Amino acid sequence: MRKSKKLIFLALLILIGLSSTSCVKRRLASLEKSRVERDMQENISPLTESFYPDKIAEFSEEKYLKWFKALKGPAKLKLPAPQEPKKLTKAEMVEDFEYLFAELKENYPFFGVLDRKYDIDFLANHDIYLARIKSCENDQDFIDAMTEIMGQLHNYHAKIADRAYVQTTLSYYSQNWNQPSIYYEFINLNRQAVRNRYDLEGVQSRANSGKIRRKKSGDAKTAANLSLTSEGDLAILKVSQMLDDKSIEKDEEILDEFLRNKHLYKGLVIDIRDNVGGNMEYWKNFLLPKLITEPKQVTNHMFFKDSAKTRLLLSDDTINVEKLSNVDITGIKLDHAEDLKDFAYYIKDIVAINPDESKKDNGYEGKIFLLVDKDVFSAAEGFASFIKHTELATIVGSQTGGDGITLGVINSVLPNSGLVYTYTNTLGYAPDGTINEENPTTPDIETGTYRQSLQSIESQIQN
Repeated sequence: MRKSKKLIFLALLILIGLSSTSCVKRRLASLEKSRVERDMQENISPLTESFYPDKIAEFSEEKYLKWFKALKGPAKLKLPAPQEPKKLTKAEMVEDFEYLFAELKENYPFFGVLDRKYDIDFLANHDIYLARIKSCENDQDFIDAMTEIMGQLHNYHAKIADRAYVQTTLSYYSQNWNQPSIYYEFINLNRQAVRNRYDLEGVQSRANSGKIRRKKSGDAKTAANLSLTSEGDLAILKVSQMLDDKSIEKDEEILDEFLRNKHLYKGLVIDIRDNVGGNMEYWKNFLLPKLITEPKQVTNHMFFKDSAKTRLLLSDDTINVEKLSNVDITGIKLDHAEDLKDFAYYIKDIVAINPDESKKDNGYEGKIFLLVDKDVFSAAEGFASFIKHTELATIVGSQTGGDGITLGVINSVLPNSGLVYTYTNTLGYAPDGTINEENPTTPDIETGTYRQSLQSIESQIQN
């Protein structure tokens, strides 16, 4: 026992000696202690060895950003096992509805579009929706009602999320903790009410991961989603989804195969029918750079309302945003500019793509065709819009689904039910001044079927 105490005493002496050898270390320790004490007085912990996700609901925007900036690494989340979700009371259902309605009113960009396209005045229908909620008898009734109400927005991004979406989004966002808005949503989706509702264990952040982009839509996949087939003199590249740049290895092998054999074809068909999106970087950084032979560029315009969600989203230092009041937009052609009266922030979205000359086979000089349909949406629609306004390819098929000029999907949580709901907060204008959600990409050649599309393309390459 005495020997053990003696060893402990000697170890303490060694530690004290080491710590006393540097005045700099003492000064740094003192400064850190002062900072910790100051932040603790404001109920903010900068070290966050552990953190209950439910506490995120107590943070104001300013308080969260201060806490976030003090982090030295991702917080270790305390994630108790999911439990059976509690049965909602009528009052809780109403509170959740009012929470969603208020957030949409503050952030959603397409109320004007909705009124013009579908003759729906969503905000004026508040009492109708509220009556629907008050008629709910149980949780499933409430989920069905909220799903119907979100469906009134007629936008693919606006929905009540299912379990697969929440799980996939948690996994994807776990790759990044150093972007404030993404990390906020990651913690929010780990809240107990969410995990109870969707029966999820929760996910910890991966500390060594780099930055990721906010998802536009769709689910991340790891298997190759690019396929190469041929039809006569045509090579056909089918793109099922716009993947993130960490999942393109197999797709790159297939694209390289086409490029090695490009001399065998008179034309290239890029088929994005039924592609509901994913990540813009797929076509910006991978697909198009390997295909184009000269630089291409467009300028889109993005507008945002002033809200805590918007300010958090735009706090990312990689986003070049300006206050709308400081920008002269009178020289920009913008349809329905009256919609902008409720908007406060502006991004001049310049999309510039240069050829990838790292491999000798890269670049295709033949005719390119893009196949589209009504289910082309989000990041895939962004691709179609870029193709349209650069005249990089001939677009064939039917009008797309729209909403492709956006910073991505916002993920929010209803406080009582734990339901996750999503929407976009970007009013995106194409280079020609049209609202992309209201005026999706129209094809150069309209066709009704896949066979008709190929026949039209074959006639084009013979000319």
